Amino acid sequence: MTTLMEIKDLKVGPDNNQINSILDNISFQVKQGETLAVVGESGCGKSMTALSIMGLLPQNIKLSSGSIIFDGKDLTSFTTKKMNQIRGKDMAMIFQEPLTSLNPSFTIGNQIAEVFKYHTNYNAAEIKKRSIEVLQKVKIPDPEEKLKAYPHELSGGMRQRVMIAMALACNPKILIADEPTTALDVTIQAQILDLILELQKDFNMSVVMITHDLGVVAETCQRAIVMYAGQIVEEGKVEDIFEQPLHPYTRGLMLSAPRLGSPKEKLHVIDGMVPDRENMPKGCRFNPRCEFATDKCFESEPKLEEIQEGRRVRCWNKLL
Repeated sequence: MTTLMEIKDLKVGPDNNQINSILDNISFQVKQGETLAVVGESGCGKSMTALSIMGLLPQNIKLSSGSIIFDGKDLTSFTTKKMNQIRGKDMAMIFQEPLTSLNPSFTIGNQIAEVFKYHTNYNAAEIKKRSIEVLQKVKIPDPEEKLKAYPHELSGGMRQRVMIAMALACNPKILIADEPTTALDVTIQAQILDLILELQKDFNMSVVMITHDLGVVAETCQRAIVMYAGQIVEEGKVEDIFEQPLHPYTRGLMLSAPRLGSPKEKLHVIDGMVPDRENMPKGCRFNPRCEFATDKCFESEPKLEEIQEGRRVRCWNKLL
């Protein structure tokens, strides 16, 4: 598979603070047509990674170093105008909560039309026709009537389908899905995930799936990146990571996942919380919560080391 996007040494943090970064030297690749999972607890930097790629960082946060090579071009050198030209066309993103992502004051039709008005030369009739077509693609019934509806008139699952339709309106090369099923019930979650994968095949699109749900990863992704406290701590094929997690944090996540048919016993818990950015522990950032930590873990920070092709881990005591 060819590489569509390569993130190199990405460092992101507050404008006035170069020491306590939110993202610390993040590097990974996204292959053409693959589904890559980005996994970790809340506060690990998953969503900030997505916002960095899309050029949608909050005003008080900036990208201080690194590069984002997309389709051969470094997005970090793009002006806002140039980013606007590819955002929504070549790159698209589905956000966590569709109700807050959609504008309550405008109809679904108006909001889908905005994508076509900005990125194409379609006239009004063509825009309406294409809008109906994209709603049909995401399996929304009675699409012509739904164009007249407001977001609050649709269910959570339907709103998420609308968000997917808007994201895929211009056939993007890469789709970033940030917890796309968080606010939905289990049945609708499965439908949305199936829909994303089906459309991915239709468009030969790359997908970056940001999630804390290991079930979603197992069902939908080929490779996974595990993040902790703004760093990548493990990367590899999904089957390899599930079969033999090498980082204690990854192992803890695996053990914390409930399993059908398992004996009635307490779930494994990773003690403690993700450290505050202003108060990172010395050495390995996971050492206060790690049952395998040794003196070395408290003294110096391990590097992200490639132990075999496509398999990387950041740990002094790899669980080999």
